Parts: sequence; C-alpha cells; structure tokens
Amino acid sequence: MSVDPLDDALGEPRPNSDFCDPDAFASLIAQVEAMEATARPASAFVDWSTFWDRDRSDADWIDEGVLARGRSHAIYAGHKTGKSLFMLERVAKIAGSRKGVVVYLDFEMTGEDLFERLDEMGYGADSDLTRLRYALLPTLPPLDTSAGAAALLALLDGVQADFPGEHLVVIIDTTGRAVAGDENSADTVRAFYRWTGLVLKQRGITWARLDHAGKDAARGQRGSSAKGDDVDIVWRLARTDTGLELQRDAARMTWVPERSVFHMSTDPLRFVPVAMDWPHGTREVADLLDTLTVDLTHGERPAGKALRDAGHKHAQNVIRAAVKYRRQRASDGVR
Repeated sequence: MSVDPLDDALGEPRPNSDFCDPDAFASLIAQVEAMEATARPASAFVDWSTFWDRDRSDADWIDEGVLARGRSHAIYAGHKTGKSLFMLERVAKIAGSRKGVVVYLDFEMTGEDLFERLDEMGYGADSDLTRLRYALLPTLPPLDTSAGAAALLALLDGVQADFPGEHLVVIIDTTGRAVAGDENSADTVRAFYRWTGLVLKQRGITWARLDHAGKDAARGQRGSSAKGDDVDIVWRLARTDTGLELQRDAARMTWVPERSVFHMSTDPLRFVPVAMDWPHGTREVADLLDTLTVDLTHGERPAGKALRDAGHKHAQNVIRAAVKYRRQRASDGVR
C-alpha cells in the first residue's frame, strides 16, 4: 500500500480535503511549528510608541457578560445543564446582529438535534444564518496537535476570506472530543494551548471551549486543573429557578462580573439577561419549609435541620436562598 508523502512526513492523519490542498496544508503546519522560533524581532516585543494609545480600562464584550472580545474562555457545567443550548442561542444572536462571524465546532450533536434547537429558537428557512458557520461532527485532526491547529487555521482563513475585516468567534464543543490526549493530563491542555489556543489568541479571535464539570461541580472542570490556566475567563454554568447563570471562577480582567444571570423564555427560546435569580430548587425548598411549618424567623441551620429530619437533602446554598425567598415572599404578600 502506498503511503502519502505528506502523511509520512507529518506522522499524523491529514485533515479532510475540503479544508485545503496538500501543499497549502503542509505550508500551514510549517507556519504553526515555526511560530515560536521564527518570530521577527519587530513583532516579538511590545511597541511602546503605540502601546498606550488604546484605552483598556473599559469592558469590551462581543456578547456582554459571556464572551469578551478577543479573549479566551472556558465554560463548564454539570451533565444536562444546558451549556450547548445556551451557547448556541448566544452565538446565533451574535451572528444575527452582525457583531461577528461565528465558527462553531460541534463534536457531539447531529443535524436533527441542531434543527430541533434552532426551530425552538424561532429560526427557519427564511432566517439569515450566513454568519454562523456551524460544523457538525467536524473531521479536523485533534486540536492538541500541529496538524489540528493547521487545519483549523485553514478553515478560519477560508471564513475570513468570505468576511474580510469581520471579527471571528470560535466555539469548541466539547474539549474532550476535540483533543487526542487524555483530558485528565496537564500535558494535553498545554499542547492544546501551544498549537491552537495561542494561535487563536495571537490573531485576536474570541474563542471558547465548552467542557464538563467534574463529579463535584464546585471543584471545577473535569480533568486537569491546568484547564483554567490557559484562558482569560473561566465560567461555571449553573441552573437557576428560571434559567441559567454564569459564575466566574477566574478572570484576568477586573471588569468581568462575579456572575451573569439569564432568564430562559420560551416561544421562542431565548436567554434574557436579568439582574438576579434564585438558585435552582429555591421555590421547591421554600414550599417544603412552609409545609413543615418552619418559622419564618428561623435561619438556614434550623431550616436545614427541619428538612433533614423530614428526609429531604438539599444543597446549603439552596436552603439559604429558600430562607431569604420565604421572607421576601411573605413581605410581598405572595404565597
């Protein structure tokens, strides 16, 4: 069996031929691999003569409270929280408002899944989604390799050629399916950043990778702790009683809020920013406390004990919120 000389030289599979011809692909790989060593002195250092010209003190969002312009993001959530649904709704809005061009790499859903979600959001055949470049189950090489980075750059170059001068947004859904290495290994995270994340950042692209939470969501993303080291913002997505909220785990910029809260409306499905919401399960626990005739003056400890004695287990933050919610509901005269 003959061996493709490009495959033999790279030691890695070639990408789908739709991305670029063999010569261009080989050139892109050489470009990525040489980037660190061959940076020109003129571009390797900060140009102090222009460095102070731009005001960096103000918040700069491509999607306020979610995606900062030109920054890297990690967004993680527990199983079936709705991170992919949330992100699809946000980027469809970005594309529809012509704020940027989105390249969405979806390694999990099928066309039927995508159709159902977009239909639920009110999109159809007459909707202009030309700025949402959606790749279903893409055949890119792993993004923790030079071949994967080169193939992605070729794909982005093609999109940029269609939309010259437009800001690009890249979504990777999800991390574990986009890399070849063990996601529990810090080496995999570092390789992803070296080959793919760093290049996207150098180009000024806004990008985010979606990920799963560990067994204990409060302890962060599944796998290596290095997943939070190579991005500018780490968001934990959690459910509320009426929608979702992003909770800031870490951020390099001081203007990133501690949380961004969204109410989920239906018909069509939308995530609408709101000032605040109660943690998921608050109303249920408040009703249980009413049923158990727990006095409104009791704090979270006696309320928690009453729930445990009755055989109910709930997170402490939900019990705390339920205590506050009952008092607010009583003061408003609402049952």
